[in-house]
Amino acid sequence: MDDTPAVPAHLMGAVVRGAGRGRGLGFPTANVAADPGSRIPPPAIYSGWVVRLATGVVHRGTISIGSNPTFCDTEDVHVEVYCHDTSDNLYGERVGLWFVARLRDTVRFASPDDLVRAARQDVLRSEALLASDRGRRVLTRALAAYGKTASA
Repeated sequence: MDDTPAVPAHLMGAVVRGAGRGRGLGFPTANVAADPGSRIPPPAIYSGWVVRLATGVVHRGTISIGSNPTFCDTEDVHVEVYCHDTSDNLYGERVGLWFVARLRDTVRFASPDDLVRAARQDVLRSEALLASDRGRRVLTRALAAYGKTASA
């Protein structure tokens, strides 16, 4: 499976309210409404950095792009990010998502428990990728794009 994200390598948008399902599963997500005209990468699970544009604070993240097929409640594509290192309320904030690698396809699981097990594995793989040389290079580009020099 190709782990190179599709162009663009980053996406910006505002954090909006979602269904709240992630919190109940133990993976609270920030739902990102991409800026108008943005090119959203294909549905998949990605590893990436989350830059809070107002403050420059950076978080490690696992990003889901897709229609939440396990719950079959919509065909709309959502951009959701689970921040590994914060439970801050990000509603209303503008964020930049910087994609490091594609982890896997978005799939329908037989149960929410199966989804949670897969999400745990996704986070572990994401952590390893973010800590890699490739992950650090993406972080450096992200920080430079916003004129920041601090690291995550």
